[in-house]
Amino acid sequence: MQPPLGQPNPPSASPERKNNTLLWVLLGCGGMFVALAALTVAGLLAFMFLGDREEQASDPSPDTSSSQAVSPKSGEPETVGDTHLAYSEARGEDPDHDYVVRARYEDESGGGFEIGIENDTGRTFEEDTAGLMNRQDIGPWVCGTQYEMNVCMADDERGRVLLVPLDTDADLSTIAAWGEEFMEQLK
Repeated sequence: MQPPLGQPNPPSASPERKNNTLLWVLLGCGGMFVALAALTVAGLLAFMFLGDREEQASDPSPDTSSSQAVSPKSGEPETVGDTHLAYSEARGEDPDHDYVVRARYEDESGGGFEIGIENDTGRTFEEDTAGLMNRQDIGPWVCGTQYEMNVCMADDERGRVLLVPLDTDADLSTIAAWGEEFMEQLK
């Protein structure tokens, strides 16, 4: 027997059973979202750690904190000014690379210069220096800004020399002076 309209169920009658389907669907979706987020974070962390290891393994630069001497590959001087040879690579006549010699000189603070000697007969010195912004001629060096870095270039019988300071804000005259000393000592 049903209670009259507008009257609540008597205490002995069972309450209507609520449908919990929506609650379970929302809980399931939330759980899947949390699991997906955890997997994404784990994947990103794994990628970062594995990517860092691969980068360290492929980086040819030696650990400059060690006292091992680097042997010059193409007659580079061991020291230039207050910098020492930290990396040297001779690539020979490799058509896949613009520069046939590459070296890095560092000082005690980690500053210094990277050097490339190009031997590309398909390009002229004027073509290489045409893109320099704020161009200045300092002795045999043509200096300026390229890719937001101050650089200097010179043409030599051994090839076209490019100096890139490790300190991107290095003064052009400082770069050219270091380059002049490097060229005097180059064998």
